[in-house]
Amino acid sequence: MEDYLKNGEDVALPPGGFEEATLTCTTQDRVFIKKRYGFVRLCLKYGVAIRPVYVFGEGRLFGNVQGMWKTRLALNRWGIPTILVWGSWFFPLLPKKGVNLHIVVGKPLIVPKIDNPTKEEVIAWHEKYITELKRIYEEYKEVAYGNEDGKVAKLEVW
Repeated sequence: MEDYLKNGEDVALPPGGFEEATLTCTTQDRVFIKKRYGFVRLCLKYGVAIRPVYVFGEGRLFGNVQGMWKTRLALNRWGIPTILVWGSWFFPLLPKKGVNLHIVVGKPLIVPKIDNPTKEEVIAWHEKYITELKRIYEEYKEVAYGNEDGKVAKLEVW
């Protein structure tokens, strides 16, 4: 990935990883981002803008067993995905039908180029990323889910 960034190419990276897949829930929107600093550090190192993106409805495509978070997230750290998903009743490996996806792209965070960003600089820009992610979620949740569901929708940030 660094080779692409060095060459000035765009990179799309879903920072949630196994953990975000593990936390997927059909009734609650969740992102696993609190401890994901590496992408911010790379963007600062190469002076690449960070553009938050949120996909409404993604968690509704498949059901996923819930609970036992500490154990499951610990196994994820060892590279073991701990998801048990099901989708369509006819063929459970396919996503559920009738789920609308709404992709929202936030405002770019124009970051400075810092060859060796400090921990404090990384944390500060990471917080700005989370703030923008929450902003686009709040702004577009009623558009994505409709007025009734959108009013009660909340984004859990893990």
